[in-house]
Amino acid sequence: MKVRVDQLEQQLKKNLAPIYIISGDEVLLCQEAADSIRKAAQFHNIDERLRFVADSQFDWQDVINENQSLSLFSTRRIFDIQIDKMGEKHSKALALLGQSLSEDNVILLTIPKIDARTQKAKWFTQLESQGIFIQIWPIDANRLPAWVQQRAQALDLSLTRDAASIICERGEGNLLALSQELEKLALSHGSGAKIDAGKVIESVADSSRYSIYDLSDRLLMGKTKEAMHCLNQLISEGIEPNIILWLFNREIQTLSKLFQTMQSSSLRQACQTERIWDKRIPFYESAISRHNKVTLPYMQNYLALMDKSIKGLEGPDNTTGFRNLVMMFCGYKPVVTELDFPA
Repeated sequence: MKVRVDQLEQQLKKNLAPIYIISGDEVLLCQEAADSIRKAAQFHNIDERLRFVADSQFDWQDVINENQSLSLFSTRRIFDIQIDKMGEKHSKALALLGQSLSEDNVILLTIPKIDARTQKAKWFTQLESQGIFIQIWPIDANRLPAWVQQRAQALDLSLTRDAASIICERGEGNLLALSQELEKLALSHGSGAKIDAGKVIESVADSSRYSIYDLSDRLLMGKTKEAMHCLNQLISEGIEPNIILWLFNREIQTLSKLFQTMQSSSLRQACQTERIWDKRIPFYESAISRHNKVTLPYMQNYLALMDKSIKGLEGPDNTTGFRNLVMMFCGYKPVVTELDFPA
């Protein structure tokens, strides 16, 4: 059964389904939906959680065996499974898993955004018919200020529309960054505060901290020294690695799309297609001059390694990995990276 994300809490109050499928590219909303399901599982006295990150080398037999076996510690368990990239191997395994679902366990499956064709596949319809499918949609730019205002209200802040718009402009659609900005305002102004545009501007002006978007500007312009200094500041201030990774991924994906679109149009037309503001076109023009069809895939592969590392799997440590990405983005490939070692 398909359930909207805003209907999930109500559904969880009724009963727990054997399987929940969360699909989407909005990291924050996917995380919060998953957190709601985990809390509901705890409410139903499901305290044992088995976590799996399924990459291309993942052995699904471990999950299937565990699902069919009895736990020594609890009568019911939650299987928390995350798939970063769908493939035939995963879909075949999920088809097998769907044949052994029971009320003894709850499967929490988080997958990337899937298209309509995948939703019609036999393995998917089989799982959806037995549980709950939560599809996470991006928040439209026109609706984003209202979302920020609602989010602020949950933090006991009263935010004017103009204030919300300024925060959205700074965050450029990154929900994690927007949420973090609201939490900073709540800490600095206290419960019940009324926040207008002036207070938001003052907060920005009074902050000596680098923002994630300062790093973006320096990367795109190829300012290696400034970008490295900005990265070090962000890391020292405790910015979540996932947010930094999101930024690199966003800019690399944008450059890849620009290269593809520029095969049949000009840079300016490509930027308009990707909805890049006019004032930011020179930034992307600078970055494109340093990259090609070889460097971008290399960085994408390195991003995949960093993603594994952040999730606790093998890979470069966060600081070294991000510094390598700064050098690559600014046009200087490190002497050697983990990608250069034979498998």
